[in-house]
Amino acid sequence: MDSDKCHTSDSSISLIWSFLTQAFPPSPQFTESDIPSQVGKVFIVTGGNSGIGYEVVKILYAKGGTVYMAGRNADKINAAIQAIKSAHDHTASPGHIKSLVLDLGDLSTIPTCVADFLAQESRLDILWNNGGIAHVPAGTVSTQGHEAHVGTNCLGPFLLTKLLLPILTRTAKSAPKDSVRVLWVSSGVIDIMAPPGGLLLDELAPGHHSQVPAHNYSVSKAGDWLLASELDKRVRELGIVSVALSPGSLKNKGFDRLPWYQRWLMKPLLHEPVMGAYTELWAGLSREVTGADGGRYALPWGRWHPSPKKDILESLEAKTEGGTGLAAEFWQWCEEQSKDYVGVGS
Repeated sequence: MDSDKCHTSDSSISLIWSFLTQAFPPSPQFTESDIPSQVGKVFIVTGGNSGIGYEVVKILYAKGGTVYMAGRNADKINAAIQAIKSAHDHTASPGHIKSLVLDLGDLSTIPTCVADFLAQESRLDILWNNGGIAHVPAGTVSTQGHEAHVGTNCLGPFLLTKLLLPILTRTAKSAPKDSVRVLWVSSGVIDIMAPPGGLLLDELAPGHHSQVPAHNYSVSKAGDWLLASELDKRVRELGIVSVALSPGSLKNKGFDRLPWYQRWLMKPLLHEPVMGAYTELWAGLSREVTGADGGRYALPWGRWHPSPKKDILESLEAKTEGGTGLAAEFWQWCEEQSKDYVGVGS
């Protein structure tokens, strides 16, 4: 019993420390001034027309990169592109911003999006799986009938990444070492609300979805880390770096769906979206991040998680390595659910 009490106490201390280090992060050490020219590089940022993604696109464009702003609504994407260009002297900038239309909650839109991209580009340096949804009502499902958070935040990015792997692999053959990357945007909420191991496979089946939106959101964000880790195991030898990250507690529309008292309590802890962009840009562009970091989890505003939850770390490891193998099972589940859309439109 004493051993159990000690374990519970250690877990509580770890949880409190994790919350504090993410709620009050140190100053960013990687901002616009640390990013060199990105001329000649090609990027995709999903959810790039608003929030953190918009800030990422804006900075990459200012540094001369070719950035594909991916989102659901062509009009909103075009308006965001014009807003960024209006804020810069786009006639003098070597950067380019282009539109990509896709709905991560509808797998059928993703092959078309990828075909559109491949018709224009012969390289892809970094894919930011930034787009997603948060706290939608219980019972909401994706177009294919999956729980909405898991369908949009995990399955959509999984399929997009899978279809883009050939061009990422080709780019890695000639790009500087460890510069080709896939970033999976998770959330610090997984340290607080995710179920043991990060997710429960039984809950993913139709009719078994949780009726708690915050739970579903945390499951999908834990799923992003599981997918980042599993991708790393498949692509590290190809020269591609795959990591997950929590961009930080930021002002965004997702919090508008929370009860007023939660919004009131969280308001002092919320930062401007550009701060989250610094986290994403550190994970994507910093030379501190190497292939050996594949599968790791980054925190605001650009550093590695000092004390991840033990149960999630066990999920990342195969059973032969002493883990539970849950990440591999979730990857396989995503493979099965998206198989009908692989090869479509190619």
